[in-house]
Amino acid sequence: MGIINDLQDRAAGESDIFLQIFNQSPAIEYLLDPENGRIVDANNAACTFWGWSREQLRTMHIWDINIAGQKTLERQFTDTKSGVTKFFINQHRIASGQIRDVEVYAHPIILKGHQVNLIIAHDVTDRRRAEESLRLAQRALDAATIGILIADAQQPDMPITYVNPTFEKTTGYCQAEVLGRNCRFLQGPQRDQPGLDELRSALKEGRSCEVILQNYKKDGTMFWNQLHIAPLRNEAGVVTHFVGAQKDVSDQIAANARIEQLAYYDPLTELPNRRLFLDRLAACVAVSQRSNVFGAVVCIDLDNFKNLNDAASHEVGDDLLREMGQRLKLSLRQQDTISRQGGDEFVLLLPALSDNSEISANMVQGAITRIQKAISEPVVLGNFQHHITASIGVALFPKGVESASDLLKQADTAMYRAKATGRNSVCYFEPAMQAAVSARLTLEQDLRQAMEREDFRMFLQGQVNASGKIIGAEALIRWHNKEGGLISPMAFIPVAEDTGLIIPMGTWMLRQACRTIKKLEQAGRPIRISVNVSPRQFRGPDFRDCVAMVLQETGANPNLLTLEITEAVVFDNLNEAIAKMQQLKALGVHFSIDDFGTGYSSLAYLKKLPLTELKIDKSFIQDAPTDMNDASLVEAILAVATHHGLQVVAEGVETLEHVDFLKERGCPLFQGYYFGRPISGEEFVQKVLSQPTENVYTAPKM
Repeated sequence: MGIINDLQDRAAGESDIFLQIFNQSPAIEYLLDPENGRIVDANNAACTFWGWSREQLRTMHIWDINIAGQKTLERQFTDTKSGVTKFFINQHRIASGQIRDVEVYAHPIILKGHQVNLIIAHDVTDRRRAEESLRLAQRALDAATIGILIADAQQPDMPITYVNPTFEKTTGYCQAEVLGRNCRFLQGPQRDQPGLDELRSALKEGRSCEVILQNYKKDGTMFWNQLHIAPLRNEAGVVTHFVGAQKDVSDQIAANARIEQLAYYDPLTELPNRRLFLDRLAACVAVSQRSNVFGAVVCIDLDNFKNLNDAASHEVGDDLLREMGQRLKLSLRQQDTISRQGGDEFVLLLPALSDNSEISANMVQGAITRIQKAISEPVVLGNFQHHITASIGVALFPKGVESASDLLKQADTAMYRAKATGRNSVCYFEPAMQAAVSARLTLEQDLRQAMEREDFRMFLQGQVNASGKIIGAEALIRWHNKEGGLISPMAFIPVAEDTGLIIPMGTWMLRQACRTIKKLEQAGRPIRISVNVSPRQFRGPDFRDCVAMVLQETGANPNLLTLEITEAVVFDNLNEAIAKMQQLKALGVHFSIDDFGTGYSSLAYLKKLPLTELKIDKSFIQDAPTDMNDASLVEAILAVATHHGLQVVAEGVETLEHVDFLKERGCPLFQGYYFGRPISGEEFVQKVLSQPTENVYTAPKM
């Protein structure tokens, strides 16, 4: 416009220069007569834009092109008479019939003594259409019935740059509260959901994905979020943003869950129904037939339930069934299934017992003992106390090619046999299993009597250093039965664990070990003694107080006592285990992980637990000198222990090859038949006292 301003007061003689500049200008320029709207002239750019020749344009009026109409244009001409440049936005119809948006700058000038309007126009059609598209897109996003968010993929933490009103309504967060934050804040404490791995992979790989996540609203309410994300790329193909479309599908998931509940679960007890039970049983039978691992089906019928139902009311009967269902559920393992088949009949599926039929029978009987105890506890309903018994039938599998229905019939047949024998009893479909269970019941009775008579003995197996000197021992229980023979712990420990006898048995062993610790310390030969702690004993609420009482009673140095626990004990409830171990550590005792490497063997828990020692399981030691895999495992365990400052005891050291292999790898302590079998506590004390005095043991620091 500066050129035009210069021209305004120039003489007419300079108009030729103006016309030359006018024609060569790349901008769309034309001259209008404001009196009649005729096109006086148009430059080459204008001719190209409109699609008419210069001669054609000189015969046309501006309203032949500008679709605003003659009256509107005449008002615009009037506005230009003020001598000031005016700006208009008009629409021009070009020769092809297309309508184009133009920005018009109109300025009056004197050319050869006449006033004309110099018009400079810009075709802004594409820009305005793009702007309109953006406005429409914005309106669409704002009006969408699903939540929309956009995150900046170029920033390190992918901050949110936009959320629409539906997102705000769904989550309860306003836009100002979420802009600049990563959308993970919606996950709350649920940071280990299965869908998150897929989501993280998609974000990392720059691809689309769809997941369903548990998210949390601003008020803490959980909702199921069906989230679809898609990448936005620039012209170079680089992902610049991610668009997320989310939908609250909580109602849909709840409805699906309700449908599944009605289809597969008993409405009264909310336990699996017959249909779901048979599905699980069929799958379990197939696995058992391939792996030859036993499982069992157990039918339970409440005795005389009909009499109670008729005498009280059906409501009382329903309450009783719900109570029995919960008791049975709490008596089982996590992998077991309990189902209500109808009426007062429950069926249990006990999968993955053992590949040994005798051990499986013992495990089934242990479960039944717990079940009978749970059922026999009085049930208080209303103003009445009810005492319930049950008839139980058991079928073991696999035996052949029985189907799930066949096994259920077998267990049902055994249950009716139990009813026929006078109720409150257990029958097995397999005669051999019946005999095994009878033997187990006899073993349980003998074990209880042995506890009363204190028929147990403490044996000790030495733990030696690289020089072969005894510096520690593991306490092992032996049972001297009434016939005078020793019974292997493998035979009676599982029974003691199932019946709860393991707790008084464990206390007895702890007391014997502490007395031996005290005796050797008084003799000037302190020895560290390890005592195995069973899962049931460790989880008992009084275990810490029991250890404290025994230490006080015997006067044993707690720094010489090590409690051996298994990895399974720790992982059942890690936080609870850590808390209890810290309480016991405060007494001065040490902890060892027994059979390390056979369970979870997570390095993470080693940092959290107050451990002093790891014991390498004998299964790794047996073939370590010749098996590269076992050798690598042993080396890895030794390296882990060294890194964490833990003592290591290798169990099952039986040959010179074992000793040499372990010494070469820096193993500090050994336990096994090569150095001596377990011997009675009295013999062990004499053996230690006969050692040279230079090997007096120094307890590890806490």
